[in-house]
Amino acid sequence: DDYKKYDDYKKDDDYKKKPVFKKKCIKVPEVIGRNSTQVLIESVICFPEHFPAVEIKDIIKKVKNLSVHVCKNKVLINGVLHKNINYKTFEGEIKCGKLESFFGDVKHIGVDMPFATYIDVPGAKPGDKYQIEFAGVEDGCEVDILEDPVPKCSVKAYKKLREKVIVKIDLKVLREVQITVCPEKCDICP
Repeated sequence: DDYKKYDDYKKDDDYKKKPVFKKKCIKVPEVIGRNSTQVLIESVICFPEHFPAVEIKDIIKKVKNLSVHVCKNKVLINGVLHKNINYKTFEGEIKCGKLESFFGDVKHIGVDMPFATYIDVPGAKPGDKYQIEFAGVEDGCEVDILEDPVPKCSVKAYKKLREKVIVKIDLKVLREVQITVCPEKCDICP
């Protein structure tokens, strides 16, 4: 134990004596550096032939399967941007009197888009650890364009979606270091 037992003080009849602390050596992570990168990913996604897109409802994007390798002064990163595209289809028309309308379903397409990049982190070296602070799509940095209209279609329907998106990755490189802790000199805990 680092503390003398209360009974020992009582026996010594010395209640004013402070407990005896021992120095300890502990390992803590030291931040070597922090940096970020951005990757522009452009893709053309084809809709199924019988289900052209009339409107994109939403696109859910998620960065996954990150593989990170710390090397000298750099961090290499491979990953996948997964997109789940929900869209309205055109399947037919309905004429009812003077009204013209069309019908279709809401469909989805899942797409995995691999990417590779690197981040400069001066002082990094093989064996260092890393911590990803953020990996995702940069807000407001995406463009979706429907392309290749279906010919002879009364409703504007498209065969392809061109998308440009920026993926941002923010990380820090850590290295375990040993430090000596001496509680009697630095007691900052409440």
